[in-house]
Amino acid sequence: MNKDILIENKDNILDIKFNRPESRNAITREMFEHLLTVLEKCKEDHELRAIFLSGEGDAFSAGGDVKDMASKEDNSSLEEKTNSLRRIMGVSELLYTLPIPTISIINGAAAGAGFAIALACDMRIATENAKFVTAFSKIAFSGDFGGSYFLTKIIGSAKARELFYLSESIDGKKANDLGIVNSLVNSTEINDYTKNLKNKFRNLAPIAIKYMKKNLNIAEIGDLNLSLNQEALHMMICSETEDHKNAAKAFVNKEKVVFKGK
Repeated sequence: MNKDILIENKDNILDIKFNRPESRNAITREMFEHLLTVLEKCKEDHELRAIFLSGEGDAFSAGGDVKDMASKEDNSSLEEKTNSLRRIMGVSELLYTLPIPTISIINGAAAGAGFAIALACDMRIATENAKFVTAFSKIAFSGDFGGSYFLTKIIGSAKARELFYLSESIDGKKANDLGIVNSLVNSTEINDYTKNLKNKFRNLAPIAIKYMKKNLNIAEIGDLNLSLNQEALHMMICSETEDHKNAAKAFVNKEKVVFKGK
């Protein structure tokens, strides 16, 4: 099972790759459990600068593995099943709330829970051959992993309802037009683009980015007073860091600064 998700930490960038290309990277229960554990550990890794999710082959992820679900008999109560699902849905919650930028690289199909997980990330980069579909209504499911929350937040209620109810596939260009993805990249250039993006995140000030992400998440609550209070607090915390002091000196002296996360 460990080979179904490939994990690599290289120069403070964590790569998480779904590795079941033969099933379009459909995610089994065991894979969700593994992914949840990996993300939980990220809470304690203060050296990480970003987390990148991708899929092997020609798909990001087809979502939950329906064959895997159908093959397992579960005699648990409704409450037990609900609690079990909610626990692994912590994957989306962590991608959204971890104080580390999360980026999904979508090279093909992103469907169902796979689409939802991509939506939970801070940024989405897609190739022109990417396909997005909520897919749930096609198998008489209502949706999980925060898809309804994140899609509504990103593109608005009316269009999110259309995509959920009708479950129609949209391509990378349409997703870009709707604001679902941050950038649309040619498939022949995606590796170089991703490499360059990783280097950009490596060179950012991690403490400032941590509080910036908190500010942006708080802003979505829609409470101006709360946002202003938290911005003021976070700004003053950042002002006391070595990174800020070194950056201020470097700015004055027109020098390059290297952020150390202190």
